[in-house]
Amino acid sequence: MEDKYFYRQIVDEIPLPLYVFQDGELKFINQAFVDFSGYSRDEISKMLFIDLIHPEDKDDVIRMTKLALSGKLDNLPQEPEFRIVRKDGEVKLVRIRPRLIEHNCQPAILGVARENFPSTRTH
Repeated sequence: MEDKYFYRQIVDEIPLPLYVFQDGELKFINQAFVDFSGYSRDEISKMLFIDLIHPEDKDDVIRMTKLALSGKLDNLPQEPEFRIVRKDGEVKLVRIRPRLIEHNCQPAILGVARENFPSTRTH
């Protein structure tokens, strides 16, 4: 149990929002993700990942997620961009680095989010 606490501490000290996404849910988030989203861990545990996505970006995110979970990361931008809607309503443009991992013997996405970068978006 001590090892689990130790690793949790390390991940929570990473200053970038980090998450594990599977079956539409955020299975794991670090403290930077909590701070970035404005939601508490408890609130996030009751939400679907798509609930955080800006309405105009949801279709793209769903499409990219399906590709990633089917192992087709090569068909995606290396760092996809989309907008997140924080709890306070503020819209933030993020760029993520998705990686396909296994969680409980099923495919999942490990993502690290960044903001404050020059956007390549055209819409």
